[in-house]
Amino acid sequence: MTAAPRPEPHPPTNSEVRLLHDQLAALDLLCSHVLDTEHGGSGPGACGPGYRIAELARDAAPAAHDSLVVPLAKRWGEPVRLGLRDLAGEIPESWAFLATLVAEVDIWRARDRWLALGATHDRPARLLALVTTANPP
Repeated sequence: MTAAPRPEPHPPTNSEVRLLHDQLAALDLLCSHVLDTEHGGSGPGACGPGYRIAELARDAAPAAHDSLVVPLAKRWGEPVRLGLRDLAGEIPESWAFLATLVAEVDIWRARDRWLALGATHDRPARLLALVTTANPP
């Protein structure tokens, strides 16, 4: 018995291409911003000393995450997967805060900062990005 052939993935629609472009532009802006020295906001959109968290997508967060990994890997290399739920010891504030929102992230070294992408498991699922100067735990 042979397996049924897998359908070819559809080419991205114009709106999907625009969305990906907008998300990459948002990440570029996030990575180039001067990071705050004070706390501000809560949840997605929060910032603190040396970090900022932004929401990039809702509902289709896992798909948005997967579509961003390829272009980000071309820029900064393959990501490292990091589980945040079971971290022990002293954890930098930015990573500890992200761990309250996301269980697992892909991380890249983006110039002089770290970029982390992860999808929440709540409904609606959200794709969050963290940019921080603190090394990952």
